[in-house]
Amino acid sequence: MRRHDYQRLEKFQAAASQAFVPLRIGVPREAGFHASFCGASINDLPATHISGTACSVRRDARTIGSADPELVKVALHRRGRAGVEQDGRQCLLQPGDLEAYDTTRPYELRYWDDFDTTVIAIPRARLGLNAELIARRCAVPLPAGPGVRSVVSACLTGLGGTAGELSGAAGMHFADALISLILSVFAEDRREEPASHLTDRILAHCLANLSDPALSAASVAHRHGISVRYLHKLLSGRGMSLAAWIRHERLRRIQRDLANPALANRTTGEIAARWGILDPTHLGRALRAEFGQTATEIRREALSRR
Repeated sequence: MRRHDYQRLEKFQAAASQAFVPLRIGVPREAGFHASFCGASINDLPATHISGTACSVRRDARTIGSADPELVKVALHRRGRAGVEQDGRQCLLQPGDLEAYDTTRPYELRYWDDFDTTVIAIPRARLGLNAELIARRCAVPLPAGPGVRSVVSACLTGLGGTAGELSGAAGMHFADALISLILSVFAEDRREEPASHLTDRILAHCLANLSDPALSAASVAHRHGISVRYLHKLLSGRGMSLAAWIRHERLRRIQRDLANPALANRTTGEIAARWGILDPTHLGRALRAEFGQTATEIRREALSRR
């Protein structure tokens, strides 16, 4: 498989849908976009390295067809803030995490920053009854670790960085070995505690709703059926304050948009409102405290690099 670069969302969506299954891909409003594909084919297993700018990838009931290939996709997340949702589970992904999702059921991936990921698509028929083993772990991240996890991560990293095909007897044996390694990883019963899963869901919800000015501890707690006090307890376990974390995440996106030449016609107030900050009075001071530059300085530097 040669490397392919895409500057238009429609072409990238068509390529991703052809490579895997029909998908719907969206990007943040008025944001720039680019993405690339590069990968290898190991017998009947495509391993694809995908990199790009912030976007969402959705497989919903409208895109699932009876003629679609039934795949279990196992991905190595390599860079950027990301999340995955399937079967009512949500999780945040850190670089080095392995995760799985099944194309026979709806799922959604969200990449909030520029990202890199390597995906191997395994036909369900190749897994037999073991497909359910992975299905129980969909949208449950497997952090990087020693032993077989590091071997699988190294394999996926290597495959995603090359372009070519491995077929014949060699391809068949390598594909069988890779599937066996992946199954051994998911067979490990090291599930996280429910509280940790809930914290991930809370953070994923907040990232998806940063543009809502009403986003608060009270609204988040209500959305997840818990008390505000318990919400603060969950986040304190990770050394976090919800208000400070939401503020930082909003400022990061405002900084990114201010530095984007494609949004040069937007005022600072409009960009701030896009991320839920309706009163930008102290925005310059807040940006300087977080990143060492005011809004004006961020834009001036971005223009000087053009």
